[in-house]
Amino acid sequence: MMKYFLIILLSLNVIIEAAAEPDSAVASIGNLRISKDEFINGYEFGPSFYKKVNNSKKVFLDFLVNEKLLALDGYSKKLDTSQNYKNIYNTFLSDIASEEMFKKEFLPKIKITSAEIDTVAKQKLINLEIDWIYNSNQSSIASILNQLKKGASFDSLWNKQLNESITKDDRYMKTTRFLLGEKNPLLASVVDTLRVGTYSLPIKTNDGFYIVRLKNFDYRLTASEGEEIKVRQESKNALKLKKSELLSSVYIDSLMRDSNSTIKRKAFQILRSYLAKSFISKEKYSDWKLGTILKSAINYYDSLGIKSYSKIELIETKNGSISLSEFLNWFQLRSQYIKMKDGSFEDFSRSLESHVWLMLRDNLLASEAKKKGYNSNKEVISQMRLWNDKIMYATVKNQLINSITLNSKEVNNSEIEIELNKRIFKKLVELKKKHRIKIDTKLLSSIEVSEENNPNAIDFYFVKRGGLIPRTPYPILDIYWAGWL
Repeated sequence: MMKYFLIILLSLNVIIEAAAEPDSAVASIGNLRISKDEFINGYEFGPSFYKKVNNSKKVFLDFLVNEKLLALDGYSKKLDTSQNYKNIYNTFLSDIASEEMFKKEFLPKIKITSAEIDTVAKQKLINLEIDWIYNSNQSSIASILNQLKKGASFDSLWNKQLNESITKDDRYMKTTRFLLGEKNPLLASVVDTLRVGTYSLPIKTNDGFYIVRLKNFDYRLTASEGEEIKVRQESKNALKLKKSELLSSVYIDSLMRDSNSTIKRKAFQILRSYLAKSFISKEKYSDWKLGTILKSAINYYDSLGIKSYSKIELIETKNGSISLSEFLNWFQLRSQYIKMKDGSFEDFSRSLESHVWLMLRDNLLASEAKKKGYNSNKEVISQMRLWNDKIMYATVKNQLINSITLNSKEVNNSEIEIELNKRIFKKLVELKKKHRIKIDTKLLSSIEVSEENNPNAIDFYFVKRGGLIPRTPYPILDIYWAGWL
């Protein structure tokens, strides 16, 4: 009951208006606006918690208004001049500018024929069931193949490989020909040669050998003209994505080669030892002698009279260099999406090195987009206006969290959340008295969304990972607000 009371109280001082704003704003908060497009994109691409409750659209809008209010508070305190805000803002700007550069310079070069669309469309309608027998040893898989040739049942040999740790799902797959080709082109090409009930010769891979059987094959005819149009459009989009990735890979490879870059070994050693403390156990840190390696690298820079380790050159390029601190800023903004392999010292080192090269790729693309003027492109500026408010809201929220943790010697996550709720609640009550809020109830009611007032709604939002930073296609509501319901 108390949580619902918070929402009701925070709705005070809201002026409900039936007439639409000239710019079709669903709501205005001080000098900020929530357009119809921003509302729809944020709602559809966001988490499901607000879609599960009654009056879903209004609940979503109320929380979005809260975020705009907190953003206004950040602007008034000039938090957009802080280094943390600038780092995040510039990263998003570079990503959106780079994306716009690809759209303008590469997508027009992509040509797709009707024959290509027909092929992919057909593959999308073909359902496959395949299963396989696996063995890591070549002589063992040869023995299994020999048994099959002599008449042994594939099913009996397939069942023999199952145990407590290997289930049926580990040796079986139901998919479409299109998805199989996307995930495993080699396997798809082998399956194309099989008839239902027949099996392949052993397929050699990095981890062992596979004998694959095509268990079932079904070609699903489209039920209607509408479905056929949908499948063909999906096929066209898939081809466009695949060809654009190929074009961008060629372009990125040329940028990387032209930069003539090298990673500085001693700087990399410092970086590896520093980050390892967050990713591996103390035992591994000791066994890999990372402390000794770190000390040796620091002594090297001490001998050169270098005391500011953050400014140490990590990457040397043809036109300049990238410091340790620049990499750490890049790393921090992506940390929740970064996975480091830690099976061995070599695995960890290679994993980190791959991220260093990825950071260089991002820098080169950002630099190229800026050089070509995409940072000031009209579409980029329009998108950044939306992200600007989201970044400012996140900056204000993080500042509140930091103030809580700095003022407490020992505090757990639950205590932080309780104190954060209190402070945000108090701040929103204050801001609602300061800023005029108008909601166009008629426009809000007319907006059609895919899911609302459904207790069984599921999370269905995705993060774009192919750009310079993992992000949703549009700014979405912070999952934090789910705790207020």
